Amino acid sequence: MRIFYIDTDEFLKNHDYEFLRQYSENREFKSEKRLIQYSVGRYIVKTVAKEIFKIPDTAIIVENEKPKFKSGGIYFSISHCENIVAAAFDTAECGLDIEKIKPRDFNALAERYNKKFTSAEDFYRFWTEYEAEIKLGKSITSKYSCIFLETFMLTAVSEKENINAEIALLTDCNEILK
Repeated sequence: MRIFYIDTDEFLKNHDYEFLRQYSENREFKSEKRLIQYSVGRYIVKTVAKEIFKIPDTAIIVENEKPKFKSGGIYFSISHCENIVAAAFDTAECGLDIEKIKPRDFNALAERYNKKFTSAEDFYRFWTEYEAEIKLGKSITSKYSCIFLETFMLTAVSEKENINAEIALLTDCNEILK
């Protein structure tokens, strides 16, 4: 599994809203933030598909409420939190979730979910796995979780037996070719 991410604050220093609109699929968004998250997610997916996985037709369709490439071959899942947008790619269906780690009432959360959380990391590992599994839409066989960029929890899930994840910053499509 390969995971690529973009810091939207940095990305927007070199790309304007006209650039983003070409990835917005002519949708209307309730906020500028949502336009950015959606468009940057599609930018990552389409750029990586074309440049890394050599998928010539990067048209995306939605099937069973899950986006996928019309041409098939590679699967993806997108997640965003604050200024980070990421996409996981795999040869099997996958799910990805990212959450900012922040102070919470972990006793109340433990009671709510009938779990014991001994730390913020415990809770966010549980929560991102839960969210990623929803995106997968199936029972998971394997997962990969890590503290990401010091303040985020990232979890990827798959129906594959094992996940070996590689995470890379995507600053521009030319960067992934190096």
